[in-house]
Amino acid sequence: MPKYKKRGLSLLIIPFVFYISALKAAPWIDPGDERLRHHITVLADAGIIKTPITTWPLTWGAVIDGIEQADASEVSDAVVWSLEYVKFSFKQATGFFSARSYAGMQSDVSAISDFGTDQREKTELKGELDWLGDNIAVRLRGTWVNDASDGKDLRYDGSYIAGMLGNWIVNAGAIDRWWGPGWQSSLILSNNARPVDGLSLQRNFSDAFESPILNWLGPWSITAFAGQLEQNREIPNAKLLGARFTFRPFSNLEIGLARTAQWGGDGRPQDLSSLWDLIIGNDNRGNNGIDIDNEPGNQMGAIDWRIGGNVLNTHSAIYMQYVGEDESNGFPSRGTYLYGLETAFSTSSVFHRFYLEFTDSMTKGNLPNNAYEHELYRSGYRYHGRPLGASFDNDSKVFTFSGAHYFSNGNALEWRIHRLDLNRDGTNVGKPGGSVYGDVNSETEMVEIAYSTIISDFKITASVQNANEEIYWNNQTIKGAGGGLSIEYKL
Repeated sequence: MPKYKKRGLSLLIIPFVFYISALKAAPWIDPGDERLRHHITVLADAGIIKTPITTWPLTWGAVIDGIEQADASEVSDAVVWSLEYVKFSFKQATGFFSARSYAGMQSDVSAISDFGTDQREKTELKGELDWLGDNIAVRLRGTWVNDASDGKDLRYDGSYIAGMLGNWIVNAGAIDRWWGPGWQSSLILSNNARPVDGLSLQRNFSDAFESPILNWLGPWSITAFAGQLEQNREIPNAKLLGARFTFRPFSNLEIGLARTAQWGGDGRPQDLSSLWDLIIGNDNRGNNGIDIDNEPGNQMGAIDWRIGGNVLNTHSAIYMQYVGEDESNGFPSRGTYLYGLETAFSTSSVFHRFYLEFTDSMTKGNLPNNAYEHELYRSGYRYHGRPLGASFDNDSKVFTFSGAHYFSNGNALEWRIHRLDLNRDGTNVGKPGGSVYGDVNSETEMVEIAYSTIISDFKITASVQNANEEIYWNNQTIKGAGGGLSIEYKL
């Protein structure tokens, strides 16, 4: 790799002392911080970060493992910028104690959410305390919501206790997840819905297998969780299970395999035999539909890939995700699709990222009212009234073109242009399931713009949006024009 002199761009970065301790680091990076994800992605495309980067939370151990070995004298100014930013973020995450508060108001609920969405309701107040020990991390987060769409005004979403067990992180709590390479959407698991309470296990460092038989997989990561869904659904207290395996057989290729399932619940089999049928894909589906008495669960399977690298002085990638019903006859069927193209580059003291993403949530063969629905688990693949996957729910086709511009002083300008075709056929299944967009077909263009500035320890973000038409969502009407304001403070 050619050498570059680190000139003006690197001089704009605030200097700091970088200290690495495997036991004194926060366990992971939560989904939601698009700026940090941007810089991590740049470093992955530059070959510095070796770990898979499409499973969030993303463990700090795997990220820092690659950065610790990087030689800043051998990379471009843009990559130096990303190195400094990620190191600085890691240093912030390694404190013994930290606190965060957030206050946000917006004209409507966040019906169309993406990776960076930090607020779901119109008005939210959050308080968060983090404590970090030698092998244990604890987060306490409380959220108050005014006039919550699900009736839950007080929430502890985001709270957890996590511990290190060898190269594994064991966690109990309610944490957001994002599985897949998309920026606007993930069809199988995203932060659109509130996080599900549960237990999880995640590999920390992503070193490749030493065995020559499996070494070709390259760096790999795996995570699995078991959670408890809400009581107020067709089958109360059903469980949500999930596992994801990602690997990088080549430095520029990442592949992800994921599977989720709704299982058990009040009045349903919850013994080991039923769980084993679920695991091996014995779903008891016949020509006339499911065998309700013996059906073990509602399963979904996903495969995704991302190819990225340095192209014409940019850090660019193409990616794809396929999600379908996980059946015993092999590959998941009746699939939905996501395709994307992204690029990032720097000019002067600004780092730019653009992506173009297309999502089609009508299942293969244009079968309506199918994705996220199930004949037995009739509340569908949703939690507290929101899809666990893409915010667009089923039968939707969406194009998104987005840009983010990150300034060296910490400010940021982000914008998105959507072409939305929601609930394309204008029909819906009956309650308790059904798309959050009801039986209305909404076709509209939407523009969103947000600007963030840093003042002392406060991050202030103002946003505006405008759509040609109003959008019907969960018995509410999302107005064509709106805006929001949020203030975040970190100690």
